[in-house]
Amino acid sequence: MKQIAKRTISIITVVMLLVVMCFTNVSAATTGYTKASDVVYKYSGKYIYNWGARDEACVFLSSKAQSFYTGDNTYAKLSQYKGGTSESNVPSSVLYSKLQSFMKSKHTYTNSYKENNTLLKYTDCVQNNTSQISSFYSGIMFSNVWDSGSTWNKEHTWPNSKGKGGSDEDDVMMIRPTIVSENSDRGNDAYGESSGYYEPEDWVKGDCARIILYQYVRWGCINTGSKYNRNGIFGTQGVIASLEMLLLWMQEDPVDTWEMGRNDAVQAITGTRNVFVDYPEFAWLLFGKSVPTNMTTPSGEAKGGVSGGNQGGNTSTNTSTNTSTNTSTNTSTNTSTNTSTNTSTNTSTNTSTNTSTNTSTNTSTNTSAGNTSTGNGNNGGTTGNNSSTVTDGAVGGIDNKPQNQGKPFDPNNIGSQYTETDGEEFVFSPIAIIAIIAGAVVLVAGGVVVTVIVVKKRKK
Repeated sequence: MKQIAKRTISIITVVMLLVVMCFTNVSAATTGYTKASDVVYKYSGKYIYNWGARDEACVFLSSKAQSFYTGDNTYAKLSQYKGGTSESNVPSSVLYSKLQSFMKSKHTYTNSYKENNTLLKYTDCVQNNTSQISSFYSGIMFSNVWDSGSTWNKEHTWPNSKGKGGSDEDDVMMIRPTIVSENSDRGNDAYGESSGYYEPEDWVKGDCARIILYQYVRWGCINTGSKYNRNGIFGTQGVIASLEMLLLWMQEDPVDTWEMGRNDAVQAITGTRNVFVDYPEFAWLLFGKSVPTNMTTPSGEAKGGVSGGNQGGNTSTNTSTNTSTNTSTNTSTNTSTNTSTNTSTNTSTNTSTNTSTNTSTNTSTNTSAGNTSTGNGNNGGTTGNNSSTVTDGAVGGIDNKPQNQGKPFDPNNIGSQYTETDGEEFVFSPIAIIAIIAGAVVLVAGGVVVTVIVVKKRKK
C-alpha cells in the first residue's frame, strides 16, 4: 500500500508540473526576417509554401517581389502616372490602366474554383507548415485537407454576389480559407465598422483592404458591365464602407510577412502579384491622395526609400533618408548643377555628382535621426564627384503593428484563447484543458487510494 501511495503522489506531482507548463506565457510566432536574404523558401514542385507569419510587419520586399518589378513597371516609373480623384473617374485614370495592364500581363495561369481546394495549402499556411492552414479572419489553424466544407470554407473576400461572374470569382489571390462559422457570419456584407457591415479583427483589416484593391484593379470589378447589378465598391451595397476607411485600414494594419509570403506563393501559381501588398503606396496615388510619410511599407517608399531601417532606395535632389534634413551649399566660379542619388540598405551609400562649367567645390552635410553623412567634393575643371557613406543608427528589426490590433494569436495553438498582458500572450490551450482534466482525475484517484490506506490501517 505504501508503494501505491508513493506512486500516486509522484503521478500527481508530474501532472501538476505539466499543468504549470501549459499555462506559461508565450509569444506569437514570428519569422524574425528583416531582409529578403533571410527568407527560407519551401518548394513542392513549382509551388511555394507561405513562409510568413501573421501580424509581423514586413519591412522588406522579398526577392520574388524585387524581380517582379522591372523595365517600365518599376515603382519609380509607375508612380509617375496620375490616378483619379473619385470612384467614378479612377478606372479611367492612367495609373489604373497601367497597374491593371501590368498585373494582367503577368497573370499567365488562371486557376479554377475547384483548384483552390488544394492550392490554399500553399498560399495560406504559416511559416512553411505543410499540414495546416490559417483561417483568414481568426488565425485559427486547421488541416489543409479539403473535406467538402465540413471544417472550412472558401471565402470570397470580394463576395461572388458582387463580382463579375467570371474568373474573378475563382482567383486564388482573393479566395481565403475560413472556418465555417466565420464564413457564415460575414455572408456577403461589405467590410466596415458600423451596423450593416462586417468588421474583421484589427490585425486583418489591412489584408481585407489590399485584397479589395487587387480585385478592383486587376479584374476591373467596378460598377459596370457584369451579370450582377452592383452599386460600386463603397457603401453597404459595395464591398467596403468608404475610401477613407479603406485607406485607414491599410495604414493602421500594415503589410505583414504572411501577406508577402502569400504574394510569393500566389505568384508561383498564377504568375502575378498583388501590387498593393508590395507597394501599398499605390492605393493613395490611385485615388489622388498624398502618401502618408509615417507609414511602414515593405519597400519603404512612403518614408523616402527606407523601410524599418532596412531596405530601400530613392533618387532625389538633396533629399533625406528616414526623415533627415539635408542642406547643400555649393560654391562655384560660375553655375553648378548638383544631383544627388541616395541608395540605402541598412547602411546606405550616397553618391553625389556635381557638374559646373568651371571649378566647383561642393560640401554636403546630411543630418537625420540616427543618420549623419558628410561628403566633401573633389575639385575638377569640369566634373566633381562626391561620395559619402551614411550609417543608419536605427537598429533594423520587426516593426510592431499598432497596439490596438485586436486579439493576438499563436498560430501553433489551435483554438487558443488569449488575454493580452504586458505585450505577451497568455495562452489557454487545449493541451492545458486536457492536463487539467487529467490532473483532476488523478487527484480524485489519489484521494481514494489514500483513504483506503487510512481505513485499512485503522482496522488493523
